[in-house]
Amino acid sequence: MPDFTRYAKYPKQVFWTQAVGLCVLVTLCGILGVTVTSACQEIYGVTTWNPLQVSVLWENRAAQFFSALCWMFAVIGTNISANSVSFSNDLSLWFPSWINARRGAYVCCIISVASTPWNIQYSAASFSAFLGGYAMFLGPIAGIMLSDFWILRNRQLNLSSLYRHPDIYSFFHGFNLRAFAAFICGIAPNLAGLAKATGNKGVPKGATYVYSLSWLVGTVVAFIVYTAAGKIWPMEEKIDHGQVMDGVDRSSVSNSDEEVKVHMDDKGMNS
Repeated sequence: MPDFTRYAKYPKQVFWTQAVGLCVLVTLCGILGVTVTSACQEIYGVTTWNPLQVSVLWENRAAQFFSALCWMFAVIGTNISANSVSFSNDLSLWFPSWINARRGAYVCCIISVASTPWNIQYSAASFSAFLGGYAMFLGPIAGIMLSDFWILRNRQLNLSSLYRHPDIYSFFHGFNLRAFAAFICGIAPNLAGLAKATGNKGVPKGATYVYSLSWLVGTVVAFIVYTAAGKIWPMEEKIDHGQVMDGVDRSSVSNSDEEVKVHMDDKGMNS
């Protein structure tokens, strides 16, 4: 999302587009999914959550063709905007000498095929197991980010320091050991439940209950551990409180940054 929202001129533009695009439309998709599944059970006597299987039940070639065409464009558009762009940007920042945005997209395409996603969507059980394991790793990351920005740094962010090395965000050779420890602690309570979801039967029943809340458990545990680690071993360098406005350090916006922004605005107006 930040790969696109960073081009917004005002915060309100980002807020309303995400409020409508995420909250309203995602909720609408969920409602339509439940409605269509229930309708299939009532009309065809088959319960299916896969929209492609729903189109097969229509027994109409034209309807099936246009339905598949819409889903093809939806999958391509979603992967390009939500997955390929972010992956390409991250990879080009890691290896700027070898990877650009286009090569990063090619690498993303190769990895996506090699990961055999059709096995993930083979059934509702396999898809649910994948989402559970996926959320298990995202939860601790969210907890660490919340603790770092809201608690330990008091909503202070130095933008220019994010792109300089060494600087206040370099930590130990570029790695935040507090975050690694909190991440591992956030994953640990859900490992037994993950083993159960992947077919291991010798897992206590309580681990299954914990795993059903894997994202929430990981977020809370990582948040507490990272906050405690930050209090025991505080950050080596602090940002001056007098230079912070709206969560951003004023010193992080240099004259050269402002000149670049003005130049881009002028270029956009001329085009």
